[in-house]
Formats: sequence, structure tokens, C-alpha cells
Amino acid sequence: MDKTVERSGFCPSWGPLPDFLNPPPLPGDLKVKRAKAPSGVGMWVVSDYHLARRILSDKRFSRSLAAGPEGAKMGITDPSPESIISMDGQEHAKLRRLVAGTFTQSRIAELQPFVETLVAEMLDDVASQGPQGDLVSGLAAPLPIHVICHVMGIPLEDRQYFAGHVAVLFDLTDAPGDGKDRTLSLIRYMTSLIARKRREKKRGTDLISALIEACDSDGKLTNRAMVTLCLAILTAGYETTVDQISLTMLNLLSRPENADALRNNPSLIPQFTEDALRTNPSVTTTFARMATEPVEVAGLTIGAGEAVIVDVLGANYSLAELESHDSLRPMHLTFGYGVHRCLGAHLAKIQLIAAIRGVLTRLPPVSLAEDIRALEWKTGHATRGLNRLLVSW
Repeated sequence: MDKTVERSGFCPSWGPLPDFLNPPPLPGDLKVKRAKAPSGVGMWVVSDYHLARRILSDKRFSRSLAAGPEGAKMGITDPSPESIISMDGQEHAKLRRLVAGTFTQSRIAELQPFVETLVAEMLDDVASQGPQGDLVSGLAAPLPIHVICHVMGIPLEDRQYFAGHVAVLFDLTDAPGDGKDRTLSLIRYMTSLIARKRREKKRGTDLISALIEACDSDGKLTNRAMVTLCLAILTAGYETTVDQISLTMLNLLSRPENADALRNNPSLIPQFTEDALRTNPSVTTTFARMATEPVEVAGLTIGAGEAVIVDVLGANYSLAELESHDSLRPMHLTFGYGVHRCLGAHLAKIQLIAAIRGVLTRLPPVSLAEDIRALEWKTGHATRGLNRLLVSW
């Protein structure tokens, strides 16, 4: 449909992106398919929503094995085996419990005024430079680093340092040595910051201070594990959100009727946000999992030791035709599923919602300043996003 259609009690159906940005539906026999990892070794790709949820919640598929030496042989790019993202079972659950309280929906809701103030300041600056501005450099790039650093308790003056270093870690075209040097620099900085916060007589309410309390009170967390955990949260909460904001702005502005509908009825913004997350995700595949035993999926057998990834974009699009009873339940895998579902989902959503609301209220009615086919997309990057998104008013 080209226009929003509202039905009482149901989510609207938003105008889609142009056809050339929409992936075609996969035939049924391609919902689980063989592919090759960068090393040339075979792996499995799942592109069906319901099968993907099964894979992501099945304990027979291990993250830690895929992040270990066997995964490395396949050429799979993964976080460190010591990262929470690479752990399974009780080890993963223990670390997740330590940080989960910071990312509950109620705690994140308390950040909404802070996020909205940041968005207002950034968009006012964009507007002052008009009649044209870049929503990537002016909003999408600076907002997430300010927010995640605020949550973690990283000083304001150090936020640009983090932005530059974390961005390099997501760039697959950089020389390997550069990424390693940046990682070591981040480790040294985080180690120093934790030591400095530990010396403070009065600690704040930020995440790093909370982890120090947990570490000092019962010894559940070593200093090394704390550094690794903090860096995992920082990297996961930054670049993916930068790109998701840029893509959500593209969804908003590529169809003027979408912006008009939201401007007339702001209560629809959360629903629009969920649809943008489904149709235009910045993360298009999950990290790999490795089967610990033979597992039958859709009549095919994934053998022990074989890797499988979920095609998030394909799985999301496999839900294009929703049953009416599902219409109130936003369905997508952009934040993952199961025990490894993104802890920062609520944090990302309040930034997306604030960004949409801000563009609709702080700027004059804007339109894309470039032909949509000429947009400058990131290449050689671990996430999917835009280098710039020029708008005019």
C-alpha cells in the first residue's frame, strides 16, 4: 500500500520502501539454505521467522562454540570469546543478570527527557545551518554515543574518543592492525576509568558504578570480565543504533504520506518505529551459532559442528502477511530472540521515537535532498546504514 490504512485496534500498514530497496520473498524451499562462510567452508542460513526463532532459542545451537577456534577456522567474524555476546548457559546468564536492571523498560523510560533534550539540541543546530542539513552527522551519529556513555557513566569529554574507536571496529575494510590497536586503546581506557571510579568515595547511579558495587560486594565479577562486559555493551549500543536511526529516517522521508500521518497523529510513532525496525534493520544477520548435535530443521539436518546464521532481513520480510490476531504484536527479529536478545532494545527504541518526533516537530517539513537511488550507503561495514542523509526544507 502507498498510504497508511488505520483500523480500529490494529496497527496501520505503512507505505513500504521503494521496490528496489525491498528484498523479494524467498521461495519456500529456500527458507533454510546452504551458503559459504568467508573462508569457503559451508554453513546454513535460515530466512524464515518461525524457524529462526526456533534456532535462536534452541540450546543445541551454541554461541560459544561459534566464537571459539572452530568458528575462527570458518572465517566467521565474532566478538571475543570472553564477551557476553559469545557465551552460553549459566556463564551468560550470570553476566546478563548483572546488567539487566539498567536496561529494564521502566529504567529506560526515566531517560526519555534526557534523550529528547539531546535530540532537540541537535536538531536545532541542524536547523540553524539550513535550508539543508545532514541527519546522519547532525543526529544519527552523535545521539547514540551521548546516550550510551551517559548510561555507562563515561565522561562527556571522552565521548568523541569512543565514537571514533568503536566505528573502526565495525569497519571490515580497515587493516587488521588498526582494529587491534583501537581495541587495545579501548581496553586501556576502560581499565583506567573503572579504577578511577572505584576510588571515588561517592559513586553514581551509572552502569559502571553498579558493576563495581557488584564486583566489590561478592566478587562475582573480575576486573577483566568487567572491562570486557563494558566494552561489549558500549560497542553493541553505538554503531547499530547510529545506522538504525539513519534507516528509520529513510523510511520516514521516502514516503511523504508517512511523515504527514505521524505529524497528524503522533500516537502512531511507536508503531511506525516497529515497522521500520522490521523492514529496514541495521543488523541483517545474527552472529553464528554452532550445532552441538545433529538437529533437524524443516526436513534438513544441520550436523554437529556445523554453523548456522539467521538472515534477519529475510526472516522479518517473511512476516509480510500477518494474521489479524497478530496485528497488535510487533514481530521482527531485529533485536534477536531468546536469551541473547539485545539488552538495549528499549534504549534504542526511545532514541528512534525521539528522533522521529524531533524531526517532525523541531524542523520545518523536510524532504530528501537527494534522489533515493543516489544515497551514499556504507560499504565494507558490519552493519547496514547510510554515510549521510541530506534533507532540505
